[in-house]
Amino acid sequence: MLKLILLVAAAPIFLIFVILVFLFRHKLAKTEQRDVEKAAAAKAEEEEELSTFEGGEDLTVDEILEAPGEVIGKSKYGTLYKASLQRSQRTRVLRFLRPAAATEESGDDTVGFLGSIRHPNLVPMLGFYAGRRGEKLLVHPFYGRGNLADFITVGEAEAESERWEIIYKISMGIAKALDHLHSELQKPLAHGNLKSKNILLDRNFEPHVSDFGLHLLLNPAANQELLRVSADSGYKAPELIKMTDADERTDVYSYGKILLELLLYGKDQPSNRNSPPDGDGGDCGVSDDRILRCSRIVEACCSSSPDLRPNFKEVIAKIEEIGRIKID
Repeated sequence: MLKLILLVAAAPIFLIFVILVFLFRHKLAKTEQRDVEKAAAAKAEEEEELSTFEGGEDLTVDEILEAPGEVIGKSKYGTLYKASLQRSQRTRVLRFLRPAAATEESGDDTVGFLGSIRHPNLVPMLGFYAGRRGEKLLVHPFYGRGNLADFITVGEAEAESERWEIIYKISMGIAKALDHLHSELQKPLAHGNLKSKNILLDRNFEPHVSDFGLHLLLNPAANQELLRVSADSGYKAPELIKMTDADERTDVYSYGKILLELLLYGKDQPSNRNSPPDGDGGDCGVSDDRILRCSRIVEACCSSSPDLRPNFKEVIAKIEEIGRIKID
């Protein structure tokens, strides 16, 4: 009877104990779930982040992703958008790199390096967004006159003197930009994809070289696509097989091709734009000694022997010398 009484008396206590244990475990499970969710959210924030650089300090993820955009360029590895940022009321270029083309190896050091590069004739990276699915988005300024390839195709100077001033300003600006990449950074950077479509012009015809360092953000397959397009357009140096082989001398070759296009600008000779001129500059429609001397720079830059090509400091010196020539 005593045992029965004790058992009956202990039953509620045992039941309360079981309930308390259940409630404790339930609370513990909810706490662990919240911790898991917080950790997942923190990881998501790490995987989806926006890095900003000089000139892009006011950028936000929401503003970039929600900005209405117009497609202005498309390739197998990405898309270019002209976007109107609503909060800042500014027009920017957004370069979207597809997950299938973007490399997984480019880390904060690479992004920070590219974001730190500044020169008056280089297109700066203002921001870099990395999404959860591996997509990447680069933010750049927008230049109202478009790219050099389009300008050469449809543009026309009103007078020969104006034509020369444009040629001089653009050729000098590109050379200075490439010299900065090759010799003025802590780590020299070859462009590897230099072409007239990657030269943007502002309202004053000042050139701004874009796409430098892009190969560092792309996987090998996408980089080979870059080279294929460059080869089809006639800008690829003959010795360049892989993007990893790009160096200062391959950039000089591409520069020579761009300078040739500039010399042909306004001369209505599109069929000659991918062929280096002969020594007398006849292919360039020479009108004065300045154009003739520039054609000789083209010939040197496009030499089949990389060792015979000048570096950009030499190119700059030659262009400055030409600029001092007075034509009556």
